[in-house]
Amino acid sequence: MDMHHVTDLLNIVDLIRSGKARTRRDIGTALSMRSTSVSELVGTLTAGGLLTETIVSSSGRGRPAAALTFNAQRFGAILISVVDLTLVARTIDMDFHIRDEIVATPPEDVGNEQMAATIHDLVTTLMARFPAGVEPGVVVLSLAGLLDVAQGVWCVSSRWPNLCNLELEHAFPDLQAPVHMIRNLDAELLGLRLDRQATTDESNILLLHWGYGIGAAYANGDTVVNRMTGRFCEIGHWSLGNSRGRACTCGNTDCLETVAALWAISPALQTTCPDLPLTEKALAAELRRVDLPEVPALEEAVTQMLLLTTNLCRLLFPERIILTGPFVQHPEIFRRFVEAIASAPLLKSLDRIRVSVSEFVPRDEINGALHQPFEDLLLRHVTHLQHSTAVDA
Repeated sequence: MDMHHVTDLLNIVDLIRSGKARTRRDIGTALSMRSTSVSELVGTLTAGGLLTETIVSSSGRGRPAAALTFNAQRFGAILISVVDLTLVARTIDMDFHIRDEIVATPPEDVGNEQMAATIHDLVTTLMARFPAGVEPGVVVLSLAGLLDVAQGVWCVSSRWPNLCNLELEHAFPDLQAPVHMIRNLDAELLGLRLDRQATTDESNILLLHWGYGIGAAYANGDTVVNRMTGRFCEIGHWSLGNSRGRACTCGNTDCLETVAALWAISPALQTTCPDLPLTEKALAAELRRVDLPEVPALEEAVTQMLLLTTNLCRLLFPERIILTGPFVQHPEIFRRFVEAIASAPLLKSLDRIRVSVSEFVPRDEINGALHQPFEDLLLRHVTHLQHSTAVDA
């Protein structure tokens, strides 16, 4: 197999997909390639459904140009995400646009068997709803908690305490498309990193989420640390050592989440502010309008989160911290984070750590979760096209 041809095919797809080329002439100029070679490669890609070619009318003389476009509907992906206590299943095209969406809400005491059945039902339902001509290319599970990516195991999640070492690798025996797993925070950070590559020179970024659970992800350069294992920064289950004996959803006692996670402090929040919603998105909108002194349950949570964050900075030395989740949307809580990091001993002597807050948008997780699976899918398909062309020749 001629891998040079595979590389040329991928380069052409990238040029058209990114808008850097629109015609065969553009491709030849960009790749310093002869017109006959361009025609051969474009013919392979159009026959394989990755490119479409349309004649563009021209008012001038000469042969009208043919415009090339990337067929984002050639393949689609199914992405399963965790939002609060729901599983959101989406069909995504290769331009990362949402084409279909369904939701399931497993009970809080769901076990392995029922959760596996729920995920299986979501995938098979969306598979049956794929439009004609669109091939299901990959399934990606973007999950909260601790994963064993290599073995396809969802180890634990604060949202569903009875979930334990759920083996998902073999949960889809009849599925033709490959199945990938990624931690949702790793996917979100990777998506943010991809989106900001051209606009930031920051090498080390810490994403810290404080919401229903507490977790973090860390990017060193272009690499999200431990993304391929699904195990990193499980900070919500760091022990406080306060000897209170509060049970955590992970099975231990006195973890950080027992005093700061939404699942733990929601009863106290509702006692003080009974009208506060308890989903992350709705809480973020309402909490901004609440005076912190009115919600004493938050004070210990904020104190412990500030201590955690400054200690993480001493461990990882990030250049930027991105805070997500409902609590940090409150202006006063965000201000306290900024001040705590700026005034922490040792950190004051270093370059200033930039702190920002980000509202969760599905786009970041979608882009981060599907970027590499789509690249792998393109490589497999283009390699197959090249092999088929070589055999026919």
